[in-house]
Formats: sequence, structure tokens, C-alpha cells
Amino acid sequence: MVRLYEADRAFPPDRFAGATQPSSTKKETQYRITGRHGLGHGLSIEYDLRAGSVQTIHDKHNKPIGSRSTGLEDQVVGLNFGLRQSRHFADSVTFNIVFPTGSSTRVPALGTGHWAVEPDYQLGIAHGPVTATLLTGPRVFPDGGATQLRAMLWVGAAVSPRIRVAGTVFYVRTVAGRSPVPATDQAERYNLLRLGAGIGYKVRRNVKPFLIYEVNAAGKNIHAGHRFTLGISFRY
Repeated sequence: MVRLYEADRAFPPDRFAGATQPSSTKKETQYRITGRHGLGHGLSIEYDLRAGSVQTIHDKHNKPIGSRSTGLEDQVVGLNFGLRQSRHFADSVTFNIVFPTGSSTRVPALGTGHWAVEPDYQLGIAHGPVTATLLTGPRVFPDGGATQLRAMLWVGAAVSPRIRVAGTVFYVRTVAGRSPVPATDQAERYNLLRLGAGIGYKVRRNVKPFLIYEVNAAGKNIHAGHRFTLGISFRY
């Protein structure tokens, strides 16, 4: 998939709110390959591989900057174990590792500069044309001191044999960390509510292009941006 992100406003640094304030203008083009490969006996490998280009065009006073970083971003690889599976319900647990392959010293940064682990719980429900998926769990930075609680809800519905629409909700809250916060750990300390909507088209049974639009609706200490994601899903 290719993700195009842009923001020129930010949420307050001291409270969770929907109101925004002037900020630097940031643009990002991100290339991602995500997938899952079954190993048998209920186990599968999951991965989220990322690279991209991040650009800061103006500072918060709208003065030109022209700073750009390009390269690998942080990668996520994990092991998933299925718990229960039926026609209408399935759940599993996952243990992910976030590898700090993105540079945190470049301006703008491409990663947090810290390892993280994610023990997640996932469940899926299907009823007629409607499906729902919930993923929740913490992201813990052992060497950075921060702990985030994260949750994502995806609800989709088939509106025709080939077309499916979906809505998404993503929420993250930082609940623990060192105080005072070191400057190198700022990228880990934020709260965010992101809402999205998407559409997918079934070209064939196992080939499905999709388009998603998402907006940062409320947050704390993070840009208030929006993004488009265009991708294609293969099942093999």
C-alpha cells in the first residue's frame, strides 16, 4: 500500500482535545507491505514493513524549512496464535516486536529510536454481509520508558457482490513513562483518536484493491493531519 499524509495543525501538548493550533507543515509518503503467513498448528507470522519519505515544509510560524528524510521506518514483526475459530467468530493472541530501523536522529525523524513490544488480542465477528474486527493491547517501550494502550476497530459491510465499505476507529493513549520526558522520547508520548472510512473492490476472489481516508479527530501532543491509503490485497 501507499499512504499519503499531510498536516499543518497540531493538538495541544498538555491536554486531549479536538481543538488544534498552528504547527509545522508535515508531509509523508509511506510505502508498506503488511501480511500474515500461516505456519500450521494455529500459528502464523505477521509483519508490517515500512519505508517512506517525511518532509517538513514550514515551521509553526509558516516560515519555509525544506527538510526531508527518506529511508526505512520502524518495522513490526510478530507471531500470532489462533484461539477459537468458527463460521461467525474467531480470536487470537499476537506478540509483536517493533524494530527501531527508522532513524531518530534525522530531521524530520523516521522512527522513535526505541524497541517496543506489543502483546495484542484480536477478535473477529461475521454476521451476514457485516464483519467486525477488534485489535487491542499495549505497546511497551522497555528502553524508552513509555507504555501506550492501543485499540483499533474495523467494521465493514458488503453492499454488492464486489464492493465493500468500511469504517475504522483507532485510539492510542500513553499511560506511563519517565518524568520529566527526555527530548529523545517525545515521539512516544501522545494520545490520538483517528477516524476513517474506506471502500474495497473485488477484482477476483483473491485480488482486492482498496482506498481508505483517515483523519486525526482529537489528540494530545501530535499533529492533527489526514491521510489517504491506496493499496491492493492478495490472498494466497
